[in-house]
Amino acid sequence: MTARNGSRVAIVTGARPWGVGGSTARALAQRGYDIALVDIRQDWGEQSAEAVMGETGQRAIWVRADVSNRDDVADMADTVLGEFGRIDALVNNAAIGGASSTENFEVEEFNRVIGVNLLGPMLCTQAVVPAMKEANYGRVVSVASTAPFNPPPADMSPVSLYNAAKGGLIAWTKSAAAELAPYGIVVNVVALGGISTGGMGSENPPTPEQDEHMLNVVHRGLLPWGRVLRVDEAADVIAYAASAPSHAMLGATIHASGGRVMPL
Repeated sequence: MTARNGSRVAIVTGARPWGVGGSTARALAQRGYDIALVDIRQDWGEQSAEAVMGETGQRAIWVRADVSNRDDVADMADTVLGEFGRIDALVNNAAIGGASSTENFEVEEFNRVIGVNLLGPMLCTQAVVPAMKEANYGRVVSVASTAPFNPPPADMSPVSLYNAAKGGLIAWTKSAAAELAPYGIVVNVVALGGISTGGMGSENPPTPEQDEHMLNVVHRGLLPWGRVLRVDEAADVIAYAASAPSHAMLGATIHASGGRVMPL
């Protein structure tokens, strides 16, 4: 089976239907992409795939994989190629949090957070590079965070493990971009902040009370728009980076935080 009518094909890891992954999948489908959603959870993967097909008419499938497991990731890439015949874009969105401090973290937690948030994007990229090189075209976008640029205060939940992984993801993106550019593969990273998701791994969409807490407690008046961003606003930036035809934006850290962080 191949992509319909020559549609480009995008892989999006992390398929929570109301989260960044599900919303990015829909945004790419609206741009004419067929979608492979990758997650370890069947319910999230199937719900997001159904939403893509129902809202856009594009084909979408769910593929089970633990992105930190090389065999899973290799099988995932083979499945997508077998289903669609091509891989044009990869969005490395799957992530987990880490709520232990520098003083108290355990090695097992470190390995899991780094495994999903940093090793995962590296393994997924490694798995799709052969198909992209053969086509002399590819777009890889990893989803990072503004937290490494502006860590939360000490009285809030610690994010040292998460920041270590996301900071490493930003640094790795630059190396991957330089290595893969000669093959027509563009690699960038989008740093998110101030997004209404209900919290990483949440089982339900965010409530107005959670958004209010995010605005006034977590971000403490640092969002110039005076509100948290909708997830579709962030997804639109990711989808743009994953589908832009230009090679000018390479190895870039694109901030999508509604002004939460404004680096020079």
